[in-house]
Amino acid sequence: MANTKKIVLFDIDNTLFNTLRFKQTDLQLFSLYEDALQTITELKDVAELGIFSEGDIAFQQKKLRETNIEQYFLQEHVHIVSEKIAAIETLVKKYKENNKVFLIDDKLSILPVIKKAFPSVFTIWMKRGEYAMIQKPIDGYIPDATIESLPEAVPLIKNY
Repeated sequence: MANTKKIVLFDIDNTLFNTLRFKQTDLQLFSLYEDALQTITELKDVAELGIFSEGDIAFQQKKLRETNIEQYFLQEHVHIVSEKIAAIETLVKKYKENNKVFLIDDKLSILPVIKKAFPSVFTIWMKRGEYAMIQKPIDGYIPDATIESLPEAVPLIKNY
């Protein structure tokens, strides 16, 4: 597989974007977690970076622009959708050949669904943000990795 390339797909909210701070500032302050820029800067040298996020598409794009990180993500790997589950089949078709895909998401519930449809994806649960402590383990599923800060993902991706 000489053409294999690493692709890292990030969720936006609670992974890169500090959603709790945004809510606490009455939806005024668009900010990243302190470790986000350092991590994406380091990863861009070893992988192609993208987004797999759901929500209001224009608003999710605004978060990337307002935090000045939009330029780090290749447009071909930016998948902002209204519903992730509905977009999984498209994702699998795009990435199943000649790629090693890493998916970093704060919602544990999405990871087993993606893993079932796309077994070769390396799932990383970003265990922080407003949902982190209330999410329950999922019977029969363990993410490939669980991290509490983004820099923990760097060696996982670099050394894979």
